[in-house]
Formats: sequence, structure tokens, C-alpha cells
Amino acid sequence: MKFFSYDIPAKQFTLYPIGDWHWGSRQCDEAFIYQLIKEIKDNPEARWVGMGDFIENAIVGSKSDIYLQTIPPKEQVGAIISILEPIKEKGLFLILGNHEARTMRAVGQQPEEIMSYALRVPVAGYSACAVFDLTKAHTPRSFSCFFHHGAGGGYTQGGKINAAAKLRGIVPTADATFSGHTHTTSRVPVTWMEPGRGQILRKTGYDYITGSTLTWDESYAEEKGKKASTVEHIKVTFIGSSNGRYDNRQQVYEIITKGEK
Repeated sequence: MKFFSYDIPAKQFTLYPIGDWHWGSRQCDEAFIYQLIKEIKDNPEARWVGMGDFIENAIVGSKSDIYLQTIPPKEQVGAIISILEPIKEKGLFLILGNHEARTMRAVGQQPEEIMSYALRVPVAGYSACAVFDLTKAHTPRSFSCFFHHGAGGGYTQGGKINAAAKLRGIVPTADATFSGHTHTTSRVPVTWMEPGRGQILRKTGYDYITGSTLTWDESYAEEKGKKASTVEHIKVTFIGSSNGRYDNRQQVYEIITKGEK
């Protein structure tokens, strides 16, 4: 697990955990991706983390159908680099996804490393912890976050939330955990108690699932009669304390949906 620490000279910032785009899949909603890029570019408070599965990467032996993807994997990597280029200065790091891992297992080449070199955004590996310190807010002003692409989860909403909740066991006192993989969005609060000076402190963190850009028509989900995923992503605005006497930090959770044409 990699660790990152960021000093952000502001009272708040907005984090966009982006991924599960599956660029090259026929179900990839490319227009929604460009909508996300524009929003991040136009938001001066924005930072983003790559959550994996940017590309479909259907190769020989993988579950995905190599004959149905719209462009081959090499061109998928190049397309993602071009798409992220306008916002590369706001990129924090890249988490490895299971679709990119297909190439690593087959030929020993990690697509995220190519993206990282081109964009100058570091690769964190399978997971990362990050602490964000909002230097212009009152204390407490820091947020601890854990990032993982995710694994498992099944097709029910409960199964997907349970898969994300398992990551909480790795970092039980993190302010936020982020995972993707299951092609849905959610926020689940998690509360725990800590002994403080002469009192019991009640702490609350949140487990987030970050979304995807996949549609349903002619997909594997349609073939198997599975529930459709929703084309949407999340963003979370972290706000530091406004009064140093107590902890009133906030996490403002929003869902980004596809705009009108």
C-alpha cells in the first residue's frame, strides 16, 4: 500500500474518483466521460484519483469479447491518455484496475505505467492511503482516505455495498474509503467510538462506491439478465473545520449524472 500526503492551501476541495470507464467497450458512454473532464477542468477546487478499469482491454483468454470492443487495447490506452491530458495537473495518483491487469498477467506490461509516464501522475498500486490537510481551515482540518479498485460484489446492490464495506476492515478509522469495480454509486456512513480525554468520542466515516460509465444495451449484463448499471459518478467535497473548538468537518457527497445533449 502506498501513502500520500497533500497540503491543500484552501478550506475545502472536491475529489473526483474516476474510473470504470471501460473505454473501448460498446457500452462506454463517451459523451459522459467528456462531460466529467470538462467539469474537473472548470472546477478550481478539483483533484482526481484514477480508480482503475479506464480501458476495456479485452484480450485473448479474458471474459470480455475481443471481437466486440470498438478499438484494440493499445489504442484504448492512447485514448485515455489524450482524454486525461487536459486535467493531468489535477491528478493525484492511479489505482490499478482488474481490466488493465489482464495485460500484466499476459505479457508483463502494466497499462497504468504507460498512462503514468505520459501524464506524470504516479501509480499507487492496488491500494493507497492519502491524508489531505486543508491548511486554511481551523483544526481539525485533515481527512484520511483509503482507495482500492474493489473486488467481488455480485449483482445485487446489497452485495456491492458489502464488498465495499469489507475494505473498511483494512482502515477501520479512515474518514473515507473509496472503491469502484461494481458499477454503482453509494455512500454508507460508519460510526465508531474512541476513548478521549475524559469522554467517549463518536467518530463517523463514509464508505463510497464511485460509479461507472457503462450502459446496458447489448452488454454482458443484458445477455445474463442482470440489473442495469447507472451511468453516473460521484464527487466528494471535503470541508475543514470552521471553528477550532470542535470537529465540524464535512464531507459533501454529490452524484454526477449525464447532462442534456
